[in-house]
Amino acid sequence: MFDILFARTFLIVGGMLLITSITSRINKTFETTKEMFITVIATFVFLLAIMLFANIYPLNIFLVAVFSALVGWEIGPTIEHLGKRFKIKRYFKSRGIIIKKGQEINDEQKNELEKSFDATKYHKEWHNIVFQALFATALAVFSTAGIVFLTSIDFSFLGGFLFMSLFVLIIMGFLNVFFFRSKMFSLVKAYIGAIIFTLYLLFDFNMMEKMKGDESWGAAITIAVNIYLDIINLFLDLLEILAESD
Repeated sequence: MFDILFARTFLIVGGMLLITSITSRINKTFETTKEMFITVIATFVFLLAIMLFANIYPLNIFLVAVFSALVGWEIGPTIEHLGKRFKIKRYFKSRGIIIKKGQEINDEQKNELEKSFDATKYHKEWHNIVFQALFATALAVFSTAGIVFLTSIDFSFLGGFLFMSLFVLIIMGFLNVFFFRSKMFSLVKAYIGAIIFTLYLLFDFNMMEKMKGDESWGAAITIAVNIYLDIINLFLDLLEILAESD
């Protein structure tokens, strides 16, 4: 029955998001570059393992849980970095200094920051930004699910476009990390990513509808991981957009 696939999928997604939220709050920063690379590599290794052993229960559940924990460990520092940048921008704005998108602070401003910046003062504002990103992500999830399950539109035609778009996003991220190192370029990538991962939600919910009747754990695991990754990436893109907005 479709209900079994639906229930299993969202139970797994919910569990994954819970684990990720816990580990992302534990790890606020990477102690060393080595730790960062080990985490990233381990994340991809466990994702590959999930694909290979998706049908083997309960090994698949264990792999999904560890993968979720690794993703949280990986994105915790990203969220912390976005929060720090947001608070610094608010600090300068309170002093009548506007830091424009893509603009770096000068040496004088850095010295002022070191002497009088109080991050806790802007903590509540940052929590509001995080809540807005969470709300927008949840709205996107329920909206795309509603469109797929309440209409007869087949979104499988998006597959090729989304694959190429994801490839372009990865290349953009690589170029920005190693060459451009531009906040503006990163923000443009976030806008594009928010659109792409919203479309991916449509595509993956559509795939789940097409797989109705499949009661295997493999189907539930595969769809759950896809939807989970859509949600995580969409949330991070929206968080960056909101954090960099005036």
